Amino acid sequence: MTSKNEKAYNLLKNSIKKNSISHFYIFHGPNNVGKKKLAYSFSKLLLCENQDTEKPCFECDSCSKIDEKKHFDIVFIDSNSKVEGIDENKSDQIRLPHVQEINRLSNLGPFMGNYKIFILDSAEKLNNEASNAFLKLLEEPPKSSVFLFLVNDLSSIYPTILSRAQKINVLETSKEDIKSYIYEKYDLEESIIHKVINFSLGKIEIAEKLSSDPSLIEDYYESYDRFFDFCNSDISTRMEFSQKFSTRYRTDRNAIHKELNLWIDFCNITFNAIYSKDKSVIFEKNLSDIFQTSQINIIVLELIRTLSNLKSNANPRLVFDVMSLKLPLKREEIING
Repeated sequence: MTSKNEKAYNLLKNSIKKNSISHFYIFHGPNNVGKKKLAYSFSKLLLCENQDTEKPCFECDSCSKIDEKKHFDIVFIDSNSKVEGIDENKSDQIRLPHVQEINRLSNLGPFMGNYKIFILDSAEKLNNEASNAFLKLLEEPPKSSVFLFLVNDLSSIYPTILSRAQKINVLETSKEDIKSYIYEKYDLEESIIHKVINFSLGKIEIAEKLSSDPSLIEDYYESYDRFFDFCNSDISTRMEFSQKFSTRYRTDRNAIHKELNLWIDFCNITFNAIYSKDKSVIFEKNLSDIFQTSQINIIVLELIRTLSNLKSNANPRLVFDVMSLKLPLKREEIING
């Protein structure tokens, strides 16, 4: 647990010590900052067979099964979870059958420990019908059940659901803490560590992912090349990109969401380099060479708007066409125009 989120972990640990565990927690903060990591750490405290409220033993059968993501008393749910009543979830929502499955399993009670823990990732994806069903479940929750919502944006959750939860803010991690964490857990070259720190942008889950498999860094560079080429192109070439995006979106929308989020991260990496005056080069082709800072800000806003429109089920081709037209042109084209 990094130092910034030690406070959240200690708060949860103290609730076990005082026997004041809530039925319902919402862990909120930006994507990949460690909400899922905190949820599983808390689950270990609750389910460890050693029954030490200070820390889990990391050795018992329960701790081992949690590490392997195979514990019978932890149920992980997201919009892609397959449950009865949903063959293929094209809407990318957490729907009524998901909550009905949670209700069914919670009434069965725990198999191995004292608690049945339900982790809902991206809980803001609960649709209206599912939200109402979950509210009903919270009216008389089974005594042994603990519900953990992982949420990027609290405003996207029903106020009536928010009011029933204990809210835990999960913060981004400093570069120094991420560096110390990587040194402690991984044996990596300095050049790789530098890239991991820059690409993670304070998000510990990204830092762990890249440190565990540094070959993934190459995927980031490939995505950046696509982003730079898109931004550096004229309108007609952007429209060709738009067609490719919309075609792929029909078959793999999650990949497109991931790509656009990476593009936003690349803009933030560029901002960090500009404001910190960091002389080390992470990208050979630099956005700040073809765009002013104000233009990069506009790119971020347009990418955020594009993601929002896609999640609202707008026509993907139209969304990508609008994005292609609204993103700023590079400096030379503005001057020549």
